[in-house]
Amino acid sequence: MKGRTICPKCNHEFVFELQDDEKKHDIICPKCSKKFTIKPKPSKTGLDKECSWEEHGEPRKTVLSKIKPRTKMPMIAAILLIFIFIIGITTAFFSETFIVSTSDIGSQIGLSGSIEILVKDFENNSLENALIIINDINKYTNNKGLLSLDDVKLGIISLEVSLQGYKDKTAEILVTPFVTTKSTIKLEEGSGESEKTDFDTIGCSFVLIIFTVFALIAFIACLKRQHFDVAIAGSLLSIFSFGFFFVCSILSIITFIIILKSREEFKNGKKGKIF
Repeated sequence: MKGRTICPKCNHEFVFELQDDEKKHDIICPKCSKKFTIKPKPSKTGLDKECSWEEHGEPRKTVLSKIKPRTKMPMIAAILLIFIFIIGITTAFFSETFIVSTSDIGSQIGLSGSIEILVKDFENNSLENALIIINDINKYTNNKGLLSLDDVKLGIISLEVSLQGYKDKTAEILVTPFVTTKSTIKLEEGSGESEKTDFDTIGCSFVLIIFTVFALIAFIACLKRQHFDVAIAGSLLSIFSFGFFFVCSILSIITFIIILKSREEFKNGKKGKIF
């Protein structure tokens, strides 16, 4: 019975004779002399045989990437991340002490901050020529109720705001380097002094805890050597957990570099190793 096939090398289609009981048949392409083996299958019509093919010779070997030996780098990163988490949580519970200590260090090395104060009444009208006393220096708001000031000492500073016809107000703000601290102060009509507004250290603690949690998430990823993207993102975000004397920030940068260098040792969840 006749069969037909296509040469795997030159795509030449041709017909050949085939025995009914043959399961495999060795054949040579009449056009390019390519040797290959076909496996006949009955056609839908039952008259001919449609033939698939397989090449002669040994099966091809799959070339795989060379597997590198495991190192201790992800474990070192995990240890650093758990230290960051512990220091970060401790810093969050003593946030006021942290702010004072780190601000003093920043000031000693020459860092300073910028502030932008907007003074309004309770009807959201800007108040011009409001007196603002900052570090025993008198300043006044402009016609838009704004006061912008550079080279301000870092840390929690106190502002005394007063204007004729309004109650005096004292407020605390946090001055940080590299970012302008913006604050809106509202004055109440009348005389005397209104309630003092203290800086919210609880809110500061909450922010520090959030960034510290990212270190814990990255720690788990490094410990399991899984989810490289989670480990790298967690180490980056944990930079903002700061810690006393910016220890957490320094350790987070070191950890980020370690994770980056050991990326081939991480597995992407259930999908396997990243190449």
